[in-house]
Amino acid sequence: MRINGEDWAFCLVPPGDPALCTSLNCALGVCDDNDKTIYILNNLTREKMRKVLCHEIVHAAMFSYNTDLDWRTEEIVADIIATYGDEIGGETDRVFEYLMK
Repeated sequence: MRINGEDWAFCLVPPGDPALCTSLNCALGVCDDNDKTIYILNNLTREKMRKVLCHEIVHAAMFSYNTDLDWRTEEIVADIIATYGDEIGGETDRVFEYLMK
């Protein structure tokens, strides 16, 4: 995947993989800006994996475009897009098509 000219890789990893874990906890997904890789836990349901993947792609976009958000705000933005992005995009397409008629 390319975002703003940067290549990003994807990797499904097993539970407990060091790419997902810090000294405090393990995550379902991680976007590592250092190696331009998105790591996703490999045993998620299809629906959950899609949401986590979307969340991490939002982080990759923010890193690639050098957005300057504190981590809490960045997490909120990624969660909103991962949760409601399909609906927002679908409604945008429907209204746009209506306006273009």
